[in-house]
Formats: sequence, structure tokens, C-alpha cells
Amino acid sequence: MNRRQRVIDAISHKTTSLTPWAFETTSGFRNKYHDQYLAENVEEDLGTHILFGRYKKMKWRSDTLYEDVFGVEWQCGADGGDIGIPVNKLVDISSVESYQFPYVDKNLLRQGLDDMRNDAAHFRVFRMTYALYERVWSLMGMEDTLMNMALEEEKTMKLFERVAEYQFKLLDMVLEEEFEGVYFGDDWGGQSRLIMGPSYFRKFIKPFMKELFAKVKSKGKYVLLHSCGNIEDVFQDLIEIGLDVYNTVQPEIYDLENIKREYGHDLTFWGAISTQRFLPFSGAKEVFDKSVETIRILGKCGGYIFSPTHAITPDIPVENIRAMADAVKSVAW
Repeated sequence: MNRRQRVIDAISHKTTSLTPWAFETTSGFRNKYHDQYLAENVEEDLGTHILFGRYKKMKWRSDTLYEDVFGVEWQCGADGGDIGIPVNKLVDISSVESYQFPYVDKNLLRQGLDDMRNDAAHFRVFRMTYALYERVWSLMGMEDTLMNMALEEEKTMKLFERVAEYQFKLLDMVLEEEFEGVYFGDDWGGQSRLIMGPSYFRKFIKPFMKELFAKVKSKGKYVLLHSCGNIEDVFQDLIEIGLDVYNTVQPEIYDLENIKREYGHDLTFWGAISTQRFLPFSGAKEVFDKSVETIRILGKCGGYIFSPTHAITPDIPVENIRAMADAVKSVAW
């Protein structure tokens, strides 16, 4: 069975001989891996089942500061990650309607899709980063966005609407391509609960995500969502609007046995080996054992893609990630 079909079967909640797995790495980790192993492509060396296409541009202003396609400037930290924290605000409540959204760069989009076009082995996913809420707050600032959701509902809703319209336009350009799913990246959770709370989620986020999901489903593709943190309060909402795969499942937040029992018939879970509290601090044997334990909980009867909970940073030992790859190959169903 090829990797693409293994993921499709897992999403269909079928038992596969091996649980599919995925590894996404930061540039810092890739450099560290290359220092120890001869590998042209680190993620391929680890046997990842998922291949991403994307629409993303990072215009580097310095070694640690880059500008994205919207003009948001992101300051990267010292942890080796590739995301960063916004340091400028492009929109305030008075400029919601006058702000000029960037045009879609068709050449950049084509480059982001090229790897997927000639690939038959992987499960191919078009990634939409900062899908809705994250793009709103990256433009307006987190605190101002949350405050304005409460105090300036009409204007804030307009900004959500404009971001959604931009994403609809982008989807219209890609959904005729041959690939399996669309991955929406939109962090909604803190360590204990939704950042904006369920009521504001249902007012500002759910209606637009429902439309985005429906557009993807209309083309026969799977819907995948990345949201860090605890979003269990809206799992049923997400099931209702058509979510197929939820990433990332943080074991320091979720009871794995409980979410498999309660939601595992409807959702495929992706993640569950913690990059936050486990992988940087554990030995390879401990990682191997925890990986096997996790696969046996979440991988039973399909519905699981095994992986770290986030892109792998250079504070994580290379041998721990290789132990994960060994573990998943050791659990046969």
C-alpha cells in the first residue's frame, strides 16, 4: 500500500497494516539532521506520508525578521522556529474597509503547487496558513481583535468577511488541481480553552469556516484543520460543518483515550507526541515507548495520523525523531 492510500484509508477509519505518519521540520532541525545523517530531504528520509503545497512568501528583512505576503512583519525567536511574532499592525477599527488586500501572486502560487503536481506517492495537501482568525489578528493585533469582537462587532465582522473572501478567491484558483485535501491553519486554543470562547467562535469564525469547508468538499477533497491548544468545546461544531482531520492533538491538553472514544468515529486525529513538554526532554527509548503507547490508543480502527504535535525544532534530539519513525513501523495492526 502506498503512503497516499494509507492516509486515505485512515481518514476513512479503516484499519491499515501500519498507521500513517507525518513529520514536518523547521530549517533549524533540518540543519541539525544534515550534520548527523546524509539525507537530501529530511522529511522524506523519515518516511513522511504527507506532502504540502502552499501559498507563502517570506521576504527576509534580517536574519530573524521577515515580511509575509500581507506585509505583516514577523520577529522570530531564538528557539529555531520558523513562525515568529507580528511586530506591526496594518489595520485598526477605522481602516477595516479601506485596507487594501494584496493581490494573489499567480507565479508564487504555481511554484507552491509544483511539487504536488508530479507526485503520486504522498497524500497531497494544499496548506492555507492564517486561514481566518489568525489573519485577522495578525493584521489588527491579538488584543485589539479580541476587544473589537466584543465592542465593535459590525466592523470586526467585516474584517473577518474580507479575509474569508480573500481565501475563497485563493481556493477558486487551486481546487481544480489534483490533490487530496486542504489544510486550514488557524490557532484558536490556549492551554485550557478557546482564546475567544465558544460564543464568539460561533459568531465570528464558524460561519466562514463552514463556507470554506463546503467549498473544499464540493470538489471531493478532504478538510484538515490545524489549531493549537484546547478546542474540544467546539469539536461537535467542527464535525457538524464537515471537518475530516484535526491537528494538532496535544497530549498535555487532551485525554487521548477520551477523545478517541468520544469523537474518533467522526474525526481523524493527527499529532499527539508533544513537542512542548516531551520530545525535547526525553531519551530515545522513552520516545519509542510513548510513541507505541500513543499509536495503540489513537490508531485502533484507523482515524489517526501519527506525528509530533508541531514542526520539529532544533531543541529536539534527532535520535528522538528517528525513534518515532522506528516506533510507528513496529506497530502492525
